[in-house]
Amino acid sequence: MKCCFTVVSIACVLVLGSSAGGQIIPCLQGFNGGIMYGIEGSKNAPFSGIVKSSFEQKLADGNTIHGVTRTHQARDASGRTMTEMAQGCVRGEDGQMHERLSVNVNDPVARTNMNWQVGADDQPKVVIVFHQPDPPPRRERTPEEIARQQKLMELARTRQALDRKEYKTEDLGTKQINGVTARGSRSTRTIPAGEEGNDQPLVVINETWRSKDLGLMVMAISDDPRRGRTTTEYEELNLGEPDGALFVPPEGYKVQEQPQTGMIGTVM
Repeated sequence: MKCCFTVVSIACVLVLGSSAGGQIIPCLQGFNGGIMYGIEGSKNAPFSGIVKSSFEQKLADGNTIHGVTRTHQARDASGRTMTEMAQGCVRGEDGQMHERLSVNVNDPVARTNMNWQVGADDQPKVVIVFHQPDPPPRRERTPEEIARQQKLMELARTRQALDRKEYKTEDLGTKQINGVTARGSRSTRTIPAGEEGNDQPLVVINETWRSKDLGLMVMAISDDPRRGRTTTEYEELNLGEPDGALFVPPEGYKVQEQPQTGMIGTVM
């Protein structure tokens, strides 16, 4: 079964020759930071897809910055996931700019997390394999730990009360998005004048639509006057068991095993 739908995620896409705040951005396309869009390790909900992310920012002088990047995502029936994240662009031996991708494969059955990079000639061809530690045995909390946890919860409630002065959240209900049932929510944040050096209030809107059955964000909108507008969509989504090769590092990569520290890292 094949189904295509639109997904939007938050990211920064950079463009060659454009500048923001005097900074020259040496990349035609790709991410350079941003909030990751993740995949839940749900079992028996396999899929694979091509994700297109585009960015637009209008500058005060009338100039516009544009950027586009494409990455892949996949999940098999056992819950193993593969996610590519664009990490900017690098100039290859052919003189052209190429996307640098960070690939992460999480295997909840083998309790491993693998990470490697592709597209960058200056990066080592190394696969870092992190072995997830065994969960600690459960024990009863001491009265001191319970009191500390209650204090933290009180602080969190206080922060939430302060945040509600700037944030407004709306439940958008459910709707069909290209055949997928999703529930939406919209968060509107109004940043008061002067809080971030702004002369007038700033309004930031984030809208997300998630499919509970697929465990995926099927649509989202990020519109921030400080950073521009980012949209991400599945150009192609296949509901079914993905090719097993998507979860295997490229040939010629050296494997480095890491101890069970519980830390997940990135090949730099």
